[in-house]
Amino acid sequence: MRDNSRKLVNFIYFNLSGVYDGKEPAVDLTDIHGTNCYLDDAARAEIQKRIDAMPGIPLVRFIDSGNYHYMSLFFMRKIKEPFTLLLLDNHPDTKTPVFGNITSCGGWVREACATIPNLNHVIMAGVDRRLIEEEQPLPEKAISLALDEAADYLSGHDENYYISLDKDIMNEDYARTDWSQGPYTPDDILKVISAVKNCCGFDICGEKKEDPTDEDLLVNEHTNSSIIPAVYEC
Repeated sequence: MRDNSRKLVNFIYFNLSGVYDGKEPAVDLTDIHGTNCYLDDAARAEIQKRIDAMPGIPLVRFIDSGNYHYMSLFFMRKIKEPFTLLLLDNHPDTKTPVFGNITSCGGWVREACATIPNLNHVIMAGVDRRLIEEEQPLPEKAISLALDEAADYLSGHDENYYISLDKDIMNEDYARTDWSQGPYTPDDILKVISAVKNCCGFDICGEKKEDPTDEDLLVNEHTNSSIIPAVYEC
C-alpha cells in the first residue's frame, strides 16, 4: 500500500446509522437526514462539507451498512490521478436512477463511471452473475470477473486501485448484512486484496443496520478486524 506514512491512524469509521456508536476514531453523520439508501441534495452537501473539513482521511474507511455504499463516491472524487475501482460485492450497484439523477446505494457505481474523470475502469470481482445480467448493459468501464480469476488479473495489471468491499459478498458465517449474500470467505477476499500492488483507498461496508443481534455484531467485527492487517501488508 502507498503513502501510509502520512496517515495519522490506520482506519476510521463513518457512522451513518448508529451501528458504530462508541467506535473510535469516528465521524458521526447520524444527525444528517436523507441518507438511507438514497442521498438527497442537502445530505450530500453536508457530508461533503464534513469530509472536506477533515485534515486527512485514513487509507481504510468503514462506511456502515450497504445502504450507504455510495459513500465511496466522496472518497474517489478526491483522487487526483487515474485509478481503477476494484469492487468486491455481491451486487453490481449499477442500477439506473429511479428518478432524476439521485445517488443511491444501488446505482453509485454507474454514477462513478459517468462522473469521475480519473476513474479508468471498474473491476467487479465475485458479483452475483444473475444480478449482473439483470443490470445489463453494464457501464463501458466495467469488467466482470469471477472471484477466482481476479487475483491473476490484478497481478498482471500494475495500476492504482481503489478497493471497495461490501461484506455481503461473504456467507453468513463471516458476515451478517441487510442484503442478499454471496458464498465467499475472508480468505477468498484476502487472496484478491493481496494481489493489489498500489492502493489509493479502501472502504468496507456491509454492517447489519436492521435489528442486529449481539452475534451479528460480533461476526462482523471479527471479519473487519481480520481484514485491516492484511490490507497494510499488501
